Amino acid sequence: MSTVLALAWWLVAAQSSAPPAVTRAIEQIEHHLAASWKNGDCEAWAAMLAPEWSVIHISANIITKPQAVSMCHDPQYRLTASSIDELSIRSYGNTAIATGRTTATTSGDAAQTVRLRFTDVFVRRKGRWLVVTSQATRIP
Repeated sequence: MSTVLALAWWLVAAQSSAPPAVTRAIEQIEHHLAASWKNGDCEAWAAMLAPEWSVIHISANIITKPQAVSMCHDPQYRLTASSIDELSIRSYGNTAIATGRTTATTSGDAAQTVRLRFTDVFVRRKGRWLVVTSQATRIP
């Protein structure tokens, strides 16, 4: 990459941090997403997702919103603990990108703790931020 292109890319990246109000809104949604899944409030969780939402799951499978809602209702996927940190928000008009790290512990006989990095892409529709796509990568 040429020096001029590298500098131009850096300037765009440096200017793309989200305004404080957008940052607060997206952070609240991220924490509400985690809490609603943990609490088994699958309808509240699903309400923050666009109808076309899907996730590239840590298994490398693509999971659609209806499939994920079904998983949320399944006791096998119930969480006993969930936390988010290293959250970073960037916005581009009516689009925002959140990246972060989460740790979640499942319940039941096969309980396990999973740590992952995630990316959520948000679009502002009719005054509401909705997640339109997500991606998760397991942290070894």
